[in-house]
Amino acid sequence: MGKRRGVLKKKEVEKPRNHERADYIFQTMNQELQDKALLAAEAHIFKLEKEGKMDEPIFLQLTTMVQTSKSKEFTRRMIKIPNRLRTVKNTTILLVTKDPVDTYRVPLTDKEAVTSDTFTDIVGYKKFKTMVGTSKKALKTYHEYDMIITDNRLHSLLPKLLEPTIFCKSSQKFPLMLQMAKPNPDAQLVKTKKSGFKDERVEPEYVQGQIKSWCRNTTFVPSTGPVISIIVGNPKLSGSEIIENIDSVLTYLCDESSRPIGGIVQGGFEGILDMHLRANDKTLPIMKKS
Repeated sequence: MGKRRGVLKKKEVEKPRNHERADYIFQTMNQELQDKALLAAEAHIFKLEKEGKMDEPIFLQLTTMVQTSKSKEFTRRMIKIPNRLRTVKNTTILLVTKDPVDTYRVPLTDKEAVTSDTFTDIVGYKKFKTMVGTSKKALKTYHEYDMIITDNRLHSLLPKLLEPTIFCKSSQKFPLMLQMAKPNPDAQLVKTKKSGFKDERVEPEYVQGQIKSWCRNTTFVPSTGPVISIIVGNPKLSGSEIIENIDSVLTYLCDESSRPIGGIVQGGFEGILDMHLRANDKTLPIMKKS
């Protein structure tokens, strides 16, 4: 991990969860599929624990009959899952804001703000461009943070900026979007010389709520090819928790009621040809149709 800039938060070890919760009701996976997925999940957990790779993600890898997108997409979509993947405290997060950065950094890092220790670093867009300006720098930035989040007003600039880098080769860490304040047509705008009026509001509670959701749940980007991979767990979860997450992901991708964000697998569950659980370059089969 490189030297921290700006604000700063240390990555903490997540404590075991001992809370009680209601039994999960499976919606898509039958018992046979649950059993096979559980075996694969527990095999991955055992191997990763033995190797001491407790932060290694476990992916659900699907092969679909029809591609899930006709053109390249860059916006990561959220899928709510029953068992959280991570917490804000154990996640290294880079926030990229509009310039000047202090307009947003000061209220977010105020000692009284709920976001005071949320971000590992907060940088402006100009600084971020230097951090990803070459393939080597982009690779360093990619591995330095668990999560990179940008002001949603900057998101349209990212595909061109990041196209030559590792960020566009893997959708798993392509920057997520965040709104600095709740949309409000009556919000007081700031008058500027160049661009007229602009919204410079910062609402730390609203920002923190979005960050918590991104950390807790999983994301995906529709693919122009037949394969789509989605994180469904890690060795800190149990095998049972991972298969519950798998079922939630499958339901969201296959259920037409989840459209237009979800429900992207044409033909629903029947449109999936095979499923594997992958971790650390090791792939275990769950389902393969003849």
